[in-house]
Amino acid sequence: MLKAIFYKEWIKTGLYFSLAGLVMLGFAGYIGIYLNRIADLAGMNQLWEYMLSSNEPMITLLKYIPLIVGIGGAVAQFAPEMYRKCLKLTLHLPYEQHKLLGSMLLYGCSMLVCFSLISFLILYLSYSNILPKELQTGLLESALPWYLAGICGYLFTAWIVLQPSTKKRILQIIVAAFVLKIFFITDCLGAYMPSLWLLLIITPLTSILSIISLSDFKEGRQD
Repeated sequence: MLKAIFYKEWIKTGLYFSLAGLVMLGFAGYIGIYLNRIADLAGMNQLWEYMLSSNEPMITLLKYIPLIVGIGGAVAQFAPEMYRKCLKLTLHLPYEQHKLLGSMLLYGCSMLVCFSLISFLILYLSYSNILPKELQTGLLESALPWYLAGICGYLFTAWIVLQPSTKKRILQIIVAAFVLKIFFITDCLGAYMPSLWLLLIITPLTSILSIISLSDFKEGRQD
């Protein structure tokens, strides 16, 4: 059944995720070329000195891309079913409804995790030969909250889109905005390392929220 649900979701969102994934990977590749170009022109020592003195990760071009991709993915996946009012037909599939929703969310998260891992690998390979290990680790630590924000943004958007009540949606948007802000407090190298565990807990717990919206939808709660 899981394969059938994944296939159904791919038919619906395959084009979006393919294009969005290429954009995310394209930004990672561009940053890698940019760093190598600076190293060639200014020298690696000068590049290291600048990054250490300014705490500038030099990958901020990628900062909001995972979040935008995650939000867009949830809209592409759930908005059509809500707009066409065919979510009830989906829920009538011979599969427990919470497991069905979980499978749909798992599909979206799997796509985002896949793109994030490949993007991480592109970043690492692009600067592994020009930066010392300390700066390599700092760059990855700076980028990790942004990729987690993409997954968290996807789950928050699914929670919001599935909610039938406009008033509750407004409240949910405010809550989501405040929580997602935590992922973008600072760009300093390695600044998130002490609190990274908190982000790793918040992100998967966000998936539970969609169950509340699904319950409201099933009970037909409106404004």
